[in-house]
Order: sequence, then structure tokens, then C-alpha cells
Amino acid sequence: MKKRVVRAEEFEVVDEFGHVRMRIGLSGDDHPFFSMLGADGSVRARFGVQADGAAGLAIADDNGKVRATFGLSSDGSASLAFGDKHGRIRAKFGLGSDASPTMGVDVEDGELQHRHKLAEQGTPTMGLYDQRGKVRVRLGLAAGGAPVLRLLDADGTVRAIVGLANDDSPFVQFLEDDGKRPGWTQR
Repeated sequence: MKKRVVRAEEFEVVDEFGHVRMRIGLSGDDHPFFSMLGADGSVRARFGVQADGAAGLAIADDNGKVRATFGLSSDGSASLAFGDKHGRIRAKFGLGSDASPTMGVDVEDGELQHRHKLAEQGTPTMGLYDQRGKVRVRLGLAAGGAPVLRLLDADGTVRAIVGLANDDSPFVQFLEDDGKRPGWTQR
């Protein structure tokens, strides 16, 4: 049997009434996509690939609001996100580019306020983020298992650390502007 190849810039599948229900093609900026449409013509699910290699699936409700997404970024991070009826992302789960698991939960104004993840050394951490999406407080366990609270400035630099050392003795440490050199330590 000889294979046939059909080539086109876009394909549409229509229902018995002539309504487009599926579309395969290239977006205006030549990125491939696959869309499934509801009977009213609204996009209910769309899968696409971007120029940088990122790929994602978005699923919308009857009102056209995206309620769930699944994606893989070009940096290797992956995420699964859920939105409310207004299209605001309320919960997000994934893997960072370093393969560390992450979880974000929205508490107010449509912004992800609480994020939980495993630090690079594999210990659990929780971050509190400001309105700009910058982490300001990080609570977690150090590599040895001791609890540590880190306070970060608006630029994301660690400025103060409170915790227990590996021998369970308490400490407070203030860091210089570079976030690396101790300015003052109390044990």
C-alpha cells in the first residue's frame, strides 16, 4: 500500500452542522498547535509548541477561561496548574529546572503566595513570596536536618538567618549586602 501525504498550513475537522470542532495548524508566528473546540466554536483544549522548544496543554471551561495547564519549559522545568472560574491560577505543582519538586498555592489577589519545594540538597523548604513574585522568607531544613529560617531582601539576597545548628544550638546571623559574608552572629 502506498502512503499518501496531505500537506496544508491548517486542517479543520467539522461536525455535521459545519462547525469547526478541531484545528491543526501553525499560529501567526509559525508555531504548531492542535486545538479542540466546543460546539459554540470556543477553544476548549489547545496543545502547542513554542520556538524555544517549550510545549504546553491548556484546558478551558465553557466560558473560555483556562482552568488547567500542563507544560514543559525550555529550561527543563515542568508544571501542572489549576485556575479558578476567573482564569486565575490558584494552585501549581511541578519540577524546577534543577528537578526539585515545587508546589504553589494562591491565597489572595490571584498571586501565588505560598510555595513549597525541595532545596538543591534534597531537604524540604517553604517560601513566602511578595507581590512581585520574589521570595522574602524561606523556612526549611538544612542539609543535616536542622531547622532554618532565612529572611531575604527585595532583591532576593539572604540578609538574616535564624535556626538551630547541627548540634541543636540556636543561632542568629545577619549577613552583609552580598548575602554571603556574616556581619554579626550570635550563638
